[in-house]
Amino acid sequence: MGSAKSIWQRLERCLFGAAAIATLLVLLKHNLPSHLIQSITQLSPFPSGSFQSWQASLVHQWQRWKPTTPANSLQALLLPSLIAAVSLLCFKILQPKPTSFTRTLFTLVGVALMLRYWFWRLGYTLNFDAPLSTVFCLLLVLAEGICAISALGSNLLNIFRVERSNEADICAHAVITKIYQPSVDVIIPTYNEPTDILRRTVVGCQAIDYDNKKVYLLDDQRRPEIRALAQELGCGYRDRPNNDHAKAGNINHALPSLQGELLAVFDADYVPSANFLQRTVGFFQSLQVALIQTPQNFFNDDPITANLGLQGVVNNEQNYFFRYLQPSRDAFNAVICCGSCFVIRRSALDDIGGIPTDSIAEDMFTSIRLQALGYEIKYLNEPLSAGMSAEDTSSYANQRLRWGRGTLQLLFCNPNPLTTPGLNWGQRFYHSMSFLYWINAVPRLIFLILPPFCILFELMPIKASFEEVLYFFLPLYIYNLLSFSWLTQGWRSLFWSDVYEVMLCVPMARMVFQALTNPFGQGFKVTPKGLDNGQQLRPNWGLILPLLFILGLMGFALGEYAVNAPWKAMGLETVWINGSWTLYNAIMIGAAILAAIDVPQRRHPRFNQSLSCSLKIGNWVAKGQTLNLSEAGAHLYLKLPESGFPQSGEGCQLLIPAQIPQDITTQPCWPALQIPADLRWGRKTPDRTVQVGLQFNQVPLNPYRTLIEGLFCQPGQWPDVKVPEYRTAWALLTSLWRLYPLTGSRG
Repeated sequence: MGSAKSIWQRLERCLFGAAAIATLLVLLKHNLPSHLIQSITQLSPFPSGSFQSWQASLVHQWQRWKPTTPANSLQALLLPSLIAAVSLLCFKILQPKPTSFTRTLFTLVGVALMLRYWFWRLGYTLNFDAPLSTVFCLLLVLAEGICAISALGSNLLNIFRVERSNEADICAHAVITKIYQPSVDVIIPTYNEPTDILRRTVVGCQAIDYDNKKVYLLDDQRRPEIRALAQELGCGYRDRPNNDHAKAGNINHALPSLQGELLAVFDADYVPSANFLQRTVGFFQSLQVALIQTPQNFFNDDPITANLGLQGVVNNEQNYFFRYLQPSRDAFNAVICCGSCFVIRRSALDDIGGIPTDSIAEDMFTSIRLQALGYEIKYLNEPLSAGMSAEDTSSYANQRLRWGRGTLQLLFCNPNPLTTPGLNWGQRFYHSMSFLYWINAVPRLIFLILPPFCILFELMPIKASFEEVLYFFLPLYIYNLLSFSWLTQGWRSLFWSDVYEVMLCVPMARMVFQALTNPFGQGFKVTPKGLDNGQQLRPNWGLILPLLFILGLMGFALGEYAVNAPWKAMGLETVWINGSWTLYNAIMIGAAILAAIDVPQRRHPRFNQSLSCSLKIGNWVAKGQTLNLSEAGAHLYLKLPESGFPQSGEGCQLLIPAQIPQDITTQPCWPALQIPADLRWGRKTPDRTVQVGLQFNQVPLNPYRTLIEGLFCQPGQWPDVKVPEYRTAWALLTSLWRLYPLTGSRG
């Protein structure tokens, strides 16, 4: 069997390799003429004659190499794009999940297409005919170059991945059998989070299945109600007299009073699964391991998804980083600590002098300093906790701006990630890609404003025909579009990446310039949690107005050209290029504007749970199923007894017996629960059933612990959600004409 499998794998690689070579040959047709080899031999570095004749020969051969487009038909122009699309779809059908080999093949084909595009772009499309055209031409090339370098670096490095679940299985054995069980201090830094959010997090941390642990609340606002909460729940409490260095200072102040060999850190809104320490602590049996990072998972939708009504269709934007990029970083020991859901060795933290306070990106700097000392940082790509995504677009934008500013601040630290002794080339390159990611906001803004300016002022930053754009640019774009979601295993959509980036490009570009000119001008801002969203729409005008201005500029430019076209010197092909570009940008801006209108959201997210239950109201009892549950209430579906429905809802209690699924390895168990509730509403149906809404008020501590453990702490309860690219692309288009935030269809 093993031999047959090996033969099939080799045959599969040969087939993929042959298909990739055939695709490349067709894509490169008309771009590398048959006399190319002869031309190269004529360009010997030691030609006969003078240097001037050799230089003239070089210019002559460059002109002979000029890629040409087939002029016979539109079908011929679209042939490279068609071949790229069909080849990719065939590859994806043959192998739905990418392997290291297929990732390498697809990446190399993408690099070849990029080189094909840039050979044409730099050699034959630059326009230096007029001063203003020269400025715009160079600006566009610079913006394209930044994006190309970022994409190229990410694609090449993402060939390599490390998945550590099997390693975690082996390491966890020593922890479960208590052969290895070091002391762990679980710390929860808090600043201004509401008490109910902290209560949930502390209870979840206390429910971790690990004996040798202590839980501490680190209160950075010295609030009496938080001290009382710690006493009620029986956890440790630490505060300090000031707020110097924000979260990093809060943790550093508490370190002298903590004795654990390991520290597990959770933000105030993150609830770990019961097996969190079982899955992570075992790695520390190797003394070289300093830190284990796990993904940040979210139990509520991010505001963009919620505002457009696309729950379950679009993944959380951060999944791309946590579920795809971090395992790639792990191959080079370049994992970034993300400030929450991680475990760190106390002695290693002491070796770097505590959490660094040089930058507001203290988590990233912690990683870099540990890696520079030769420590290993490993990434366990399993969702072992869940927290709250930003609850509105203002919080979302401020969070991203803080991350970007903190990352760029590292360039001005001494030493910075590019000069820190002890890092290898892979680590330096990955960390440099982090800087480039945030700088990409500037090219994104350039791509938005350049087309309407070119139409208004009759500029030609690209000296090319519309046919050439179809022939050289479109195959690269289609290839990236179709391969991106497949290579990232469904964690990111290229379309929705554009929407997220367009929405933030103006404030993000402003932040980039501020961070590069005055990097330490702003301090740490906490992302607010537990917001009261109210019942009204709340447009985020800070994000919307700049986009409306750009959209108006686009409309004005196209309208002005339509009115004055007979007197315009600009060629029709240039208008086609800029017009098509403007139309695509307008679609992205439209989706981004709708996404920036915050719709009302529930304070407590509901989880779809189908559990056997009983509702007791006085002496009246009905059995049924839960439809959904939250920590604040429940929605039930009950069989109506012969006695009918009671007139009063006083003394209402929800009873959920212990739920043991048939397959306990894949489905979570539910503990028995009895919880007092208030009856909010009831709806009878013709088939003698009733749907009931309950609200939980002043839940006693023991039932509350059971409820939180059932809702948030079940191992394996946060499934991976991956959506095909065609569904996300269709969702992008439908979001425009649905006008979800502005209609009454939200329910």
